[in-house]
Amino acid sequence: MIQFVLLAMQAAGMVIDWATTQEQIRMGRMGAKMEQAGIAMNIEMTRAQAEDASLQSMKQLRQTLGSQAAVQAARGTKSGVGSALSVTNESMKAFSDDERTRRMNLLAKEAELKAGSVMSKLHQEQSESQLGAALRQRFFDKLPLASALSGGSGATAKAPAYAGGGTVPASNYGMTSV
Repeated sequence: MIQFVLLAMQAAGMVIDWATTQEQIRMGRMGAKMEQAGIAMNIEMTRAQAEDASLQSMKQLRQTLGSQAAVQAARGTKSGVGSALSVTNESMKAFSDDERTRRMNLLAKEAELKAGSVMSKLHQEQSESQLGAALRQRFFDKLPLASALSGGSGATAKAPAYAGGGTVPASNYGMTSV
């Protein structure tokens, strides 16, 4: 009779253990979703900052070109020819180079954030795998106790592992073979 009570308690403990592990996995997934949302938000913020920097640079270019045109007009020279054209081209080239650099920096930052996202997902999967493996191990560790209580030949001592691998026969506890 006591055997059945102990088995019932063991089964209840296993159910509680399973439920707790499932809750840990659920909470981990919620945390991972929040982390993924944060990464997506960072990517969008990075894009917005790059667009703003590009817009500010475009405004600066227009202001520079306007100032150059005003100076050329004050000098009485045509703005589309000669040295006036080379100054304008220089400003346009500087803007284009800056824009290309901004774009490359944006792509690098996005790649970094996306790599962090992938690493986060892998970490979550590893964590779930470890939780599941630990749960299975705890379940299997409890199984020999159940068979011993159900009328087996009595509790048998499990031989401890030793540094050489495997287990030491019961007669050699604490000794390693050479």
